[in-house]
Order: sequence, then structure tokens, then C-alpha cells
Amino acid sequence: MITIFDHHGIIYRSGIKKPALSYRERMELARSRNLSGTWRLTGISEMDEAMIVDPRGKKLLRQQVTDNHELLISFFEDSTFTQIRTNGEYDQGRWAVDTSTSSLFLTSGRSTLEIAMDFDVTREGSRMLVLDFSPGNSVSLVEYARRTGGFREDPFHPSNNTWRIRPQRPENRSQLVYRLTNYIRHNAYLLNNAALRKDQTVSWEFSEGIIKLFNVGVGVVKEDKMPQSWINCFYSRENALEARAIFEDYLLKAKHPGHNTGNWVRDDCSILTDIHNGLRKW
Repeated sequence: MITIFDHHGIIYRSGIKKPALSYRERMELARSRNLSGTWRLTGISEMDEAMIVDPRGKKLLRQQVTDNHELLISFFEDSTFTQIRTNGEYDQGRWAVDTSTSSLFLTSGRSTLEIAMDFDVTREGSRMLVLDFSPGNSVSLVEYARRTGGFREDPFHPSNNTWRIRPQRPENRSQLVYRLTNYIRHNAYLLNNAALRKDQTVSWEFSEGIIKLFNVGVGVVKEDKMPQSWINCFYSRENALEARAIFEDYLLKAKHPGHNTGNWVRDDCSILTDIHNGLRKW
């Protein structure tokens, strides 16, 4: 299902305020029609009737949309997109733009949604994407922190989020290890992007799971603290517990090289990368 709804913030918060933009700078930003990157919803038009229609024709009321909390949608140069909600709901597909009509096409499965789009700039100087579903029915998204590396190293690229796709049947150990290592790689890229931006604050608002980070070190959350959104990525709670046990067992028994550069974000990224590589061979 393709759904889109409300509020943008920055996962990597540096605390540095941007200087006010001149009118010319604001117009230049607004004219930039490059969708590549990650956007977070920041506003929904006020309507009493259904606001959003997904490609399967199901109408989503405003209350239903806002009840599902926050959402990120990311567009990549290989024409793929992902969208993630804080409650764990995940979708991916392909996107395209018709510049002659300023239309965005989102395809998921066999369904395609056409949405009119426009660009603006916030008071803070961030680009804003406005999607118009119909007269009076629109949502606003603000651009995320700019990507610093290749798009395949973006934590929200589809290849780094296969762990979110719930299987149709129970998984064996090798399948669970594959899901687990993909989840670990996603987290390593979260930290790597933060390190490249020189940010010391990282949010897992859209990436809840079993990894517990320290300064410096990596651990695992207790069984009764596993987020439901993470459990829902598995066929069953039993499979989720098995994956957690595999991760904990590896942390306890495998040899781990030390990392101590003085930057906890970079060090924990290196530790997770080592765990990802080691667990694949373990």
C-alpha cells in the first residue's frame, strides 16, 4: 500500500541553525526539482472527507492517517523509493516524474498512483515538497538532511531494509541470519551517515530494534524490551526471539576487535560493521 501523511524533522540534529535565506536563494531552492533524498511529512490539508487514496483505491481518513504517527519517504537515483512509519509499516517500489505535468508516479506491486507535485521553501531554508492528491487534499514534506555518500549506502535504500519485509512462512537459521545482518547493516549506515555529517545525536525513531548502543560498545535489549515494530518484521514472535538469541550469542562468543577513536558514533559504526561481516560467516 502506498500512503502518505504528516511531519518532518531531522534525524541527525547538529543544533546548528541555518542563516536566513535571501529571496533569491529561496526561489533557487524552490526551483530545484530533484526528488532524490529523504523527506518527512510536515503538514496535511484540513478536510472533513477522505484525504488520501492509495493505489488500490482504499480511502484513508485524516484520523486514520495521523493515528499512524510519523512517516519518511525516500527517493533514490535508481528510481526506487521506500516509505517507513514509526509504527513499523513499510513499503517500497519505484518512482518516476513527468516534468511536463509536474506529476509524481509511485508504483508498488501492480498499482501506480499519480500525484501532482510542487516545491517550496520553509522559513528555515529547507526545501518543501507539496503533493496534491485532489483540490484541497494535499500533504507537505520537508527535505531531510542531505545525503553525504552514495545512495546505496543510504540507510533507507531498499537494499538496506529487506529486514522489514515480513515473510510468509517461518524462517530457518540461515534466513534469520540474513534478515539480522541486513538489519545490522541498516544501523551501521545510520551511524555512518551521522559520522559523515559530524553529528553526535542519532535517532532510531524509524529504526527500532534490538541493538543497544553504548559509548563505546554494542549490546542487545532484553527479550521483554523488544519493540513490537521489530517483532512484526518476522513471521512470528518465536522467530524474532530466535534472531535475538543468535545476535546475543554472537556478541558473547565471537572475538571483537577494539575501536576507540574518541568518536562514539564512528566507533560504534565500525563495531556494527565488524559484527555484520563476522555474523555472515559465523
